[in-house]
Amino acid sequence: MLVGGTAGVAGGVRAASTRRRRRTIAMLPDRIPARQVGLDRFPPGGAFVQFSTPYSTSSRVSLNRLAAAAAHSQGLVTVIEIGGGPAHTRMGMRATPMVLYVDAAGIVRRRWTAPPDRAELDDLFAGLESPTRQAPVVAASTAKSLA
Repeated sequence: MLVGGTAGVAGGVRAASTRRRRRTIAMLPDRIPARQVGLDRFPPGGAFVQFSTPYSTSSRVSLNRLAAAAAHSQGLVTVIEIGGGPAHTRMGMRATPMVLYVDAAGIVRRRWTAPPDRAELDDLFAGLESPTRQAPVVAASTAKSLA
């Protein structure tokens, strides 16, 4: 009888603390202004915004996948990494890595709480229209060689 009573009290305390914790978790944003992440505007294909913590292996894996995918987008998409601090707290982030895909208008279209699979990123990029081709740029320098 004593064991059953103690378990019942412990279960009730746990349920009450879980309810309280759920109420305090902030809702993730549905829209992110470009200025909030340090941009004047988002690129035509949008941006991946990753919230990371230092020394997190899964944050590094995720960031590497996003960077590799964005590198082949020809400037259509960019990657933004936000470390801990006020931006994390202000936007209600509690777990890392948290990856948001934000379109050109700043609307959050996808969320990941773990590193996105490469196949998911490939599917996402396949749905984006290709950017207009820019004329080739010729770079030159008038500086003298140091050799």
